[in-house]
Amino acid sequence: MGAVFLRRAGVILAMSAGAAVTGPFGTFSDLTLLERLVYWPAGIAGAALSVIAAVGIAMARLPDNWHPVFRIAIGAFAAGPLAAALLLGLDITFRGEALTAYNIGFRWVFVFLIGFPIAVVETYVRPATLARHRAAALAEVEGAAAEPEPIAPTDEPDAPEPPLFLRNLDVDDARNLIRIETQDHYLDVVTSAGEHRILKRMSDAIAELNGFPGLQIHRSHWVALDAVERLEREGRKARVVLKNGDTIPVSRPNIPVVATALENR
Repeated sequence: MGAVFLRRAGVILAMSAGAAVTGPFGTFSDLTLLERLVYWPAGIAGAALSVIAAVGIAMARLPDNWHPVFRIAIGAFAAGPLAAALLLGLDITFRGEALTAYNIGFRWVFVFLIGFPIAVVETYVRPATLARHRAAALAEVEGAAAEPEPIAPTDEPDAPEPPLFLRNLDVDDARNLIRIETQDHYLDVVTSAGEHRILKRMSDAIAELNGFPGLQIHRSHWVALDAVERLEREGRKARVVLKNGDTIPVSRPNIPVVATALENR
């Protein structure tokens, strides 16, 4: 997260410096260099933060089965009014613009047309590309590894292979799965070894678990049944307390399902 923040801050700083020096959209003639050094960093940073925040909320709150690009578009569009108000406020202060519906709407459209493609690259294309590169590098390393020594025959039956999701999880004790939580279009996978973030949808993870004893107890949460300590209820709300101390909410329709599963465990 620190690297992402520093990279985004560097991009915003570079864009602000370039705009302050070149003075696009008539600001070179309308404003002094000192004024542009205030106007452009405030406008670019404010618009960027508005889009980043709105897209983040859209990715976290909108249904997982909606395509990420569609959720990004909704977030970028929702960021428009706040960013447009900020930009118009700067233009009123520095350039004497009028507060009109047209000036708000024009800047709203401008923020969307600029912010949406950048957000798609940053939130969808770039993470997916990095994940593919990591997977390709891992496959190349595994392919170049020496063949394992032959295993002596044994009369004991082979242990069943874990589900596909656990086989693709790059941790030593993937069988000791505790819970899965959605974060944007990533999943935070908690095992006894710690927490691991992967690029995958919750629906795909559940399909790959293929019968592993667990339940999706909430839109954003899946838990392994063996990891659950107890089910707690408070009025119409409920939550499960896990053996590692985590507390996870249970959506109302899933309360009886969770209660029955824990009784029959």
